[in-house]
Amino acid sequence: MAKNIVRVPKFLTEMRSIWLFLSAMLVSSLVFIIVYQPASFMRIDTPVTRLNIYIYTVIFVFSGLFIFALSRMILYLVNRKHSLEFFHFIIWMVSELIVTSVILTVIAFFLANEANLSFSDMLWHVTLDLLSVIAVPYIVSVMLFYLGERRQQIDELRHIIDSTPGLAPSEGDNMNFYDRGGKLAFSTSRANVLFIEAADNYSNIHYIDEGKETTFILHNSMKSLDNSELYKGLLRCHRGYMVNIGNVKLLRKEKGGLVLELTQGARSIPVSRNYTEKVVHFFAGDSSIQ
Repeated sequence: MAKNIVRVPKFLTEMRSIWLFLSAMLVSSLVFIIVYQPASFMRIDTPVTRLNIYIYTVIFVFSGLFIFALSRMILYLVNRKHSLEFFHFIIWMVSELIVTSVILTVIAFFLANEANLSFSDMLWHVTLDLLSVIAVPYIVSVMLFYLGERRQQIDELRHIIDSTPGLAPSEGDNMNFYDRGGKLAFSTSRANVLFIEAADNYSNIHYIDEGKETTFILHNSMKSLDNSELYKGLLRCHRGYMVNIGNVKLLRKEKGGLVLELTQGARSIPVSRNYTEKVVHFFAGDSSIQ
C-alpha cells in the first residue's frame, strides 16, 4: 500500500507564526485575567485576597508562556531538519497541552493550593483554564496565516501575469491551473508539480516550494483537469491521482498493484487497475496514450 503523507503547512511552523501565536496568547491571557475570575481552582469559601489571586495567576500565565515559547522554538528547529507530517504536528500540540497543564498544576499545587484540592482535581481546573486561554490564539493565528499564505499566492500569480504579457496556458516552463470559472488560480514551474489529488469537486495540487512539498487547493475537479488539453504532462493513474510524468523516477510492482515513485517528495502514488494498462503502455514507450 502507498503511504499517504500530509505535510505540516509551512505557515504553522514559521518563526513569524510562532511570535504571532505567543503575542495572541499574551493578549488572551490578559483579557482572561481581567474579564474572567482568575485562577478558577481557587474559588473557595476561605478568605483569599484578590491581590494574591492575581499574583498567582500572573505567575501561571508567564510560566505557561515560557513553556509554549520553548515548545514552539523546539518545533521550529525540528521541522527545519526533518519535515514533519501533519499527524506529528497534532501529536506535538496535544503533548504540549498535556505537559503545560501538568507543570502548571505542580506550580499551583505547591504555591496556591488554598483549597487543599487533590492533584487530579487541580489538574482538571488548570487544564480548563489553559484551554480557555489558548483557544482564541490558536484560531486567530491559524486563520491569519492561512489567509496570508493565500494572499501571497494570489500576489505571485498577479506578478506572473503582469510581467508576462500574453501568457499561454501550460506552455514553456510554467504549468497554469484554472478554476471552474476559467480564471487563472495557480501557476508554478512545470518541474515543481509532483501530483494532483482529487478531493470531491476540488483538486489538491502537490508541488515543491523551497525544497518542501506544499499543497494548493484548486477549485476545479480532477475530471475537468483530465479532460483538458492543457495538462498533457500529467498522467492519470488512479481515480484520485494524476502525476507529473517528468517527476516519476520508477514504476514498481507491489502486492497490492503498481506504484509510482516520484523523484521528489516522500509519497508513492498508487496505480489502480482501471489505469494499469494505460500507465504500463506509457512507460513502455507509447507516450501517445494520454
